[in-house]
Amino acid sequence: MKKISLALCALVCMAQPAMAGDMAIGGKAGTLGAGVELVTNVVPMLVNARVQLNAFNYNKTLQDTSVTYDAKLKLFSFGAVADVYPFVGKFRLSGGLYYNGNKFSMTGTPSAGATYVINGTTYTAANVGSLTSTVDFNKIAPYVGIGFGDPVSSGSPIGFNVDLGVLYMGTPKSVVTATGAATNPALAADIAAEKKKLDDALNKMKFYPVAALGVTFRF
Repeated sequence: MKKISLALCALVCMAQPAMAGDMAIGGKAGTLGAGVELVTNVVPMLVNARVQLNAFNYNKTLQDTSVTYDAKLKLFSFGAVADVYPFVGKFRLSGGLYYNGNKFSMTGTPSAGATYVINGTTYTAANVGSLTSTVDFNKIAPYVGIGFGDPVSSGSPIGFNVDLGVLYMGTPKSVVTATGAATNPALAADIAAEKKKLDDALNKMKFYPVAALGVTFRF
């Protein structure tokens, strides 16, 4: 809640000095989650600037034989983007920076007598305890993309827009832990091997695809 409050304050602060010019506020939904944005004109018919807040949380319980996994996906981003209209129309080229709070975590809790298979080795629930993995990304993420829609210079007070692009999140950082690893060197070594496999698989996730549809109201 603290991050969301700070981001909303930033949206309001942007609006204060620009009230004399054309502005638009809108909502959107896409691969970054549900979002709100504030748009202002910088150069008429050529450059707009916008700030955007996106968030989405998804929790799901997964059952793998006798182990219950609590999976959590958290999407949170706050960004500043410049839109350039090279053809004096609604087609735009976009670029900017986002604060990237996207992360994923999964915790496995086995039932009594259950087993884990870690790096090919079978361990009892008593040996492992709770198994947790988290995946995090760079906090500052550049964005480039294209889009369609000009909510400020459009003749209608209500507009629709589309965004397509990529967010560069850098090499994902994973953490894999087990409560029983502190007293079991063999388990700790197998967890380290599993983390290496996870990192190798995540190495392809440096770029996050962005696609969004939105509606805006000009004031």
